[in-house]
Amino acid sequence: MSLLMVVGQTLVIYVFLVVALSRVGRSLMAGLTAFNYLVVALLGSAVETGLYGGSAALTAGLASAATLLLADHATSHLMSRWPRLRRLLAGGPVVLVHDGRLIPDHLRQVRLSEADVRAAVRKRGYDNLDDVRLAVLEENGDVGVVPRSGTGGR
Repeated sequence: MSLLMVVGQTLVIYVFLVVALSRVGRSLMAGLTAFNYLVVALLGSAVETGLYGGSAALTAGLASAATLLLADHATSHLMSRWPRLRRLLAGGPVVLVHDGRLIPDHLRQVRLSEADVRAAVRKRGYDNLDDVRLAVLEENGDVGVVPRSGTGGR
């Protein structure tokens, strides 16, 4: 396969992904959850074949990528309509700290150590758990912190 053909197919895949992601991928890239990372990884694998395999492989790669994007869009739509499905597939927020106290059962559930939580809380600008009313592990892996009234942080 000529180098010019590889360049052409790569540009076709690039344009396809830019257009497709601008249409159906906004929610995919908004706050990446583990579910979204899976789709992004599968997209890379789907289009990889089309980069080097000739015109038939390009068509197959584009069809595979389109299928993944449409399936992700449909799944996101279904999860927005049915919260139970969302909890099943994406999980939900988990309270890690309540009124300055760690919740050991919840830490075990999400496989985080006390050190992990303390580091996440410090990253949000709170040196001490006593300053934290709630620390919540969100679906996208971020730890949100709600301070006790009158404390600093960002």
